[in-house]
Amino acid sequence: MAAETLRVVAGVLWLLLGAMVVPALAPDEEGGPQYLAAAWVAKVNGEPISARLFQRRLVRSRSLAYRHFRQQYGAEESADFWTTSHEGMTPLGWLKQVTLDECVRIKVEQIVAREQGVVSDISYSAFLKALGRENERRQTALEAGEPIYGPKQYREDEYFTYVFTNMVIRSKRRLWDTKLHASDDTLRSYYETVKDRLYQRGDRVRIQAITIPFGRDDSDAPSRAEAEEKIDEALRKLEEGARLEDLAREYGPHGGLYERVLDEESARFDERIRPILRGEAMKLAVGETSPVFEEHRAFYIIECVERESLGHMPFEEMKHNVRNRYVDEKYEELIDELVGEAEVEVNEPVYEELRVR
Repeated sequence: MAAETLRVVAGVLWLLLGAMVVPALAPDEEGGPQYLAAAWVAKVNGEPISARLFQRRLVRSRSLAYRHFRQQYGAEESADFWTTSHEGMTPLGWLKQVTLDECVRIKVEQIVAREQGVVSDISYSAFLKALGRENERRQTALEAGEPIYGPKQYREDEYFTYVFTNMVIRSKRRLWDTKLHASDDTLRSYYETVKDRLYQRGDRVRIQAITIPFGRDDSDAPSRAEAEEKIDEALRKLEEGARLEDLAREYGPHGGLYERVLDEESARFDERIRPILRGEAMKLAVGETSPVFEEHRAFYIIECVERESLGHMPFEEMKHNVRNRYVDEKYEELIDELVGEAEVEVNEPVYEELRVR
């Protein structure tokens, strides 16, 4: 009986605390909750997640819920969108869980940064004080005519992203010297596993093309409609077995065959001047032809006549990049592991009262 009474009293106390906290979560001028140091929505290994941070992330992620429930259930935005249940889950409940997972990961990364000596205070109140100081510094500099870099004043979410990103970069540097350090042999082994995906030089591709320009100053150039009719005719003949080289001479300007080699050296020019042509060419195996495409007032059909692999960028040249990618990957694995092991305590009265709008 005593234990039962204690649970009831505890429940009432939680509800009273919730009633005290929730009014502080009304939107401010930036669309976020008013700050109240005592308002926490959850704790990760004893470290509080600010209700203010949670609310701002919740509001910012609304489009995720709209997209998810539209794709999964055909739900459309309406007055009761957030509270309509689909297979036992409301959009609001789903989005709160997504936001909680995101905030737990943020807090774990902050804890790691503190352990590595990157930061000393990981509370949201400390962040807000730092934001105030930074904006005050910027305002003073502007009034004195001194140069500043970046915005005149940081918005809250913008500054959080800036601070958090730099914190993670510094954490990775510290972790490289401790938990994540790897020998050259380990980095080389890692390079071998990812080189086909990340360090290929690409291929050298030689193409031949039927090209029909249109609408140019040249009096012989056809109109766009005439050029489209010609390229469609050439495509039909190609599908019937005619050789592209012969069709290029028949339909191309002045009876010429358009031929190009695309490789690593031509990439910058190609991507600036002929990005569509390069994209189509790189899809083709030897003997394959592209569909008709248009670029710079001309229609094209291209055929790959040669393709040669240029191999991989060597490890020694890419060693610094390999190390950075290795650390990025191992860091994410470490955070995944710590998130999985984290003890998460949810402040139910506050969590339940939070709303998207």
